Amino acid sequence: MPGSNTNDGPVKSLADALLADHVNPVALLEAVLSTSDDCIKILDLEGHLLFMSEGGKRVMEVDDFDSLKDCPWPDFWADEGNVAARNAVSIAASGRPSRFTGSAKTARGNGRFWDVQVLPLLDSGGRPTQLLSISRDISEGHAARAKVAELLAAEQEAAKAEADTLRRMLLDAPSFMCVLEGPEHVFKITNKAYLQLVGHRDLIGVPVRQAFPDIEGQGFFELLDEVYVKGEPFIGRSVSFAIQRSPDAPYEEAFLNFVYQPIFNADGVVTGIFVEGSDVTDLKSVELALRRKDLQLELALDAAGMGVWECTVVDGHFIDIKEDERARTLLHRLADEEATFDNFTSRVHPDDRLALAESALQALDPSGSGILDVQYRMLERPGMPSRWIHARAKTVTADGATKFVGTVRDVTDRKDDEARQHMVSGELQHRIKNLLAMVSAIATQTLRGEDIAERRETFNARLHVLAQAQNMLMATTFESAGIHDTLRAALAPHGGSDGRFDIDGSHFEMTPKQSLSMALTLHELATNATKYGALSNDAGRVRISWHLARAADGRQDLNFVWQESGGPSVSEPKTKGFGSRLISRVLAADFSGDVRIIYPSGGVVCTLTAKLG
Repeated sequence: MPGSNTNDGPVKSLADALLADHVNPVALLEAVLSTSDDCIKILDLEGHLLFMSEGGKRVMEVDDFDSLKDCPWPDFWADEGNVAARNAVSIAASGRPSRFTGSAKTARGNGRFWDVQVLPLLDSGGRPTQLLSISRDISEGHAARAKVAELLAAEQEAAKAEADTLRRMLLDAPSFMCVLEGPEHVFKITNKAYLQLVGHRDLIGVPVRQAFPDIEGQGFFELLDEVYVKGEPFIGRSVSFAIQRSPDAPYEEAFLNFVYQPIFNADGVVTGIFVEGSDVTDLKSVELALRRKDLQLELALDAAGMGVWECTVVDGHFIDIKEDERARTLLHRLADEEATFDNFTSRVHPDDRLALAESALQALDPSGSGILDVQYRMLERPGMPSRWIHARAKTVTADGATKFVGTVRDVTDRKDDEARQHMVSGELQHRIKNLLAMVSAIATQTLRGEDIAERRETFNARLHVLAQAQNMLMATTFESAGIHDTLRAALAPHGGSDGRFDIDGSHFEMTPKQSLSMALTLHELATNATKYGALSNDAGRVRISWHLARAADGRQDLNFVWQESGGPSVSEPKTKGFGSRLISRVLAADFSGDVRIIYPSGGVVCTLTAKLG
């Protein structure tokens, strides 16, 4: 081999086995051996080292093979490895292959773990002439297996310690516990609390019917049988139980909370029952239980600064309003003032009354969550400063009546904190407005000339709608925008409050991207309606409606319709401008839905069908 002529004999001996007309066997074998990461060696029949592959020198970190040549190969192995290597040489020299694993150091003293095969090289008569040794470095795998074994041992030790801890916890637990085994419910484990409950009897190995014959007929044995057969737990609360706290003591009535929990084996078959519970005799008194609950509720509400209220909803009217003292104070109602909805709304800031009404309608919507969650301001009254209120309630239907039951709390301090936070948002909003104003100015300077004045106006109107939509998103922290807010922002430039738009649909949220494309779409439709459609005369109207339905995949199907009526007769335009492309492409893409625009003579109809959520 190159740089080591002492190895040429063994290599040539092996190469003679390769009989190819156009291949240099020696060169081929050298290339194969030099690229292998296995340490390939040729030994004589006594185990002396005759040859080592280039790859073997690499992995064995051998710089000078001549210093190792003719050395006894088994001497590279220590302890059990040396014995295994000598046995492997002996077996291979007899004509049989052998294999072992062991530790051996490299020429530089670095420890390795090897998987070794020793094979006989036979002459034409089938007699061994030399030995082929192939060693593969499996140090990483060996170390990994050792680590796994170590971890398994540690895991087993931890599991044993955990089991011991659980057993101690079970024995010392304040609640009574026991484990019953088999269909006869034989006691297998009992803790101290259970023994104290039943009079410190020796129960281990005793069937439950034999242990407590005097409770026959109370139904407990039958419950155990049912849990064992059905495999379903039974939970008892404040169950009356005749117990004997010591073997000679009289029976006394106790009230217990307990659970019979079936125990399953790996095949899912019930093998026993775990019993756990507590003696609640001292809490049985109804008066004490009610007092404790009232006290706990009062303390919780006082700690949270919450007031409790409820009202009944009949035909959309809120009647029979009830408030506790804290709610009455937070809602600025005087002690001698009648608790009516009209009186309440008169004390709410006018700017917040619409949001309050919309939140109530959303909560009453059968397809909604049934949760009222709204914040509003109470107007200042003598001795009652203006404050922000957070009201949260749930709709409850019972006996055919729908009620709101909820809480109110003062969030004025939080609102003040939010106002400070909004200063940063306001600065960002100001910068965005400046940016849009700059875009408008650039557009105005670029689109000069009277022949494009109309296009300049259209461009500025679109920017205005975009700015309005951006303002709306800024007000909702960019996460989402409601459909009603989007409608108000988009239709404001077109007289959205003059009564010519009929809007019908329940609340739903859109992503910022969807809200922007919806606002621009509504603006384009309203602009076209003003020029050519229902808003171009005094009699036309536009109906905007949508319907939400729960789909099988849990999402909501949206069917959104813009429909014009009462305007001049319309027909489909021969060419499509920017507005039509915006509606048919951008709106559809942002909602991942389908958009259709048709032109019946009575007025334009635009529909969007999509899935929300």
